[in-house]
Amino acid sequence: MKKFILTFVLFWAFAAFADELQGVRATVELVTGAKQTAQFLGIQNDTVSLGGSIKGQFTVVRIPANRFKSITDEKGADLLHGAGSNQSTSSVSAQTQQESTVQETETSYTEPSDLDSVEGKHIYIPLERRSSDSAFAEQLDNLIIKLIKESGTPISIVRSEDFENCSDAACIRDSLSAHKAASAYTGRITAARTPDSLAVQASHFVFGDSTAKGANATVQMNLSAIRSLSDAMANNKLQNFVKTLQGEKVSPFKSDASGKSYIHVETDPEGANIAIHGKEDICKSPCTFATLDTGKIILYAYWNVNRQLWSTKSVIRPIPGDTTKLSLKLKKSKPELRITTLPSGAEIYAGSSPITPKSDPIGYSPNKFTIFEPGLSTVQIRKVGYRDTVVTVFASPTEITDIDINLTPITNLQEQIVQDEWEGIRKRHRIGKTLMGSSIAPLLLGALFTYLATLDYDDADDVKNELERPASGGEKYQKKVDENRDLVDKGDRKMIIGGSLIGAGALLLCVGFVLNF
Repeated sequence: MKKFILTFVLFWAFAAFADELQGVRATVELVTGAKQTAQFLGIQNDTVSLGGSIKGQFTVVRIPANRFKSITDEKGADLLHGAGSNQSTSSVSAQTQQESTVQETETSYTEPSDLDSVEGKHIYIPLERRSSDSAFAEQLDNLIIKLIKESGTPISIVRSEDFENCSDAACIRDSLSAHKAASAYTGRITAARTPDSLAVQASHFVFGDSTAKGANATVQMNLSAIRSLSDAMANNKLQNFVKTLQGEKVSPFKSDASGKSYIHVETDPEGANIAIHGKEDICKSPCTFATLDTGKIILYAYWNVNRQLWSTKSVIRPIPGDTTKLSLKLKKSKPELRITTLPSGAEIYAGSSPITPKSDPIGYSPNKFTIFEPGLSTVQIRKVGYRDTVVTVFASPTEITDIDINLTPITNLQEQIVQDEWEGIRKRHRIGKTLMGSSIAPLLLGALFTYLATLDYDDADDVKNELERPASGGEKYQKKVDENRDLVDKGDRKMIIGGSLIGAGALLLCVGFVLNF
């Protein structure tokens, strides 16, 4: 709607141009596709000034440059990106001299009023996500924000959706600059040129002081699409990425190809996953891969079949420019992840998904778990009275991986209240689940007694039918009468017991359902 209004204002302003020319006659085309002839007065601070006569008065309209697709003069020269933009100073100066006789009407582009709060702040715009996993993008955003904060820079988050009239990063950057933000961090995640990899590109713009440290820095790193997070965390790659973004000098992300060394790996059996400690899987044997590492490398080979792991490891030191050949024989292994906490008795949850009152722990510390999928593993630790702890560790495919965690006590009253409320909800859910489970036995027994009662009633009906046949009475007749009465009494007792059990089971089920849901 705002784009339509902007187009309408532009067309209305130039619907009645005067013959006198106070600028360069040009053809302008908006990003919406609309075209119009106007007088180009110049560009200043990324704002285009266009003029024309409306009802006998010369009127100036100012619009951000990113709203235009093109501006060309009568000879076809590009005034938006070419030499025409250099006229901004002279054109605006000429316009200023005419202000005593010309009434000026300005139309400027503004963002929502809530962006006024960004003044003087460092703004982080979450990474654009193109063909990437949204969970990974969110985790990467959180890690980058944490690293920026740890460097001493306070960060405020503003999402791109808040810029209703901006469709690209340049427009968002200009809007933040106009609202006097201190700096802005923007970026995106896209598919890299090589298969199965992602490119993470980020830029840091410092407004108002182009000489400031880290001004207008742009950094890119490539990650494996399979294990993006582990690749980002390996060898301080993400830390160096953020440091470079802030203007610090660190080791380059890419080294000269002449420093490469190669590792050729063969395994028995073939088809084993090859991985370097702390990194994602590289290839399946037999294979050859390049590395820039010149120090000691711990190389793993593992093969998982039917939840049985076969693995081995080797420690090598590559020689630059040379090829190291390895022949590895796999053997059956049973690696474990051993978790110890202080204090003990903490609940252990697998994965990084948020813990809810309905979540069930996989165990309590101290504990150990068999590893079937080596690599980065994430566990969450929770204990009443202590803050939740999330730990990500590289699980070795050949040996025990120890995690020792010192839990942090909760000292903040509000945090303790929130945790107590959470525990209360979880206890209610657990009681409800227990009651629902306990209702199964009485329901089944009640159904059984009810069925047995119907059998007694059926037998009593058969005896009754015999009694209704013509007979002379006697002792046999009286026995049949007594048998009928006994069967009815037995059926009544069983029916009462069955009904009571069914009622009790239904009550437990209803109460448990209410507590659980």
